[in-house]
Amino acid sequence: MFEAFGRKKARALGFAGLPLVSIPHPITGIPLDTVQTHADGIFESVAESLTLAPPEDEG
Repeated sequence: MFEAFGRKKARALGFAGLPLVSIPHPITGIPLDTVQTHADGIFESVAESLTLAPPEDEG
C-alpha cells in the first residue's frame, strides 16, 4: 500500500525512476533485534539506491 503510494507520488512529481526501498511494517513497537534484522535485510538496497544511477525514466 505505502509502496504503491510512494511510486505514484514520485511519478506525479516527475521522479518516476526514483529508487524506493520498502521496509516491513510495522516498524514501531517491535523489539530492537527485529528492527536490526529488518535493517540488515534492506541495507544493500539502500546503499544501491544511493550510489547507482537510476534507471531511465519510464515517464
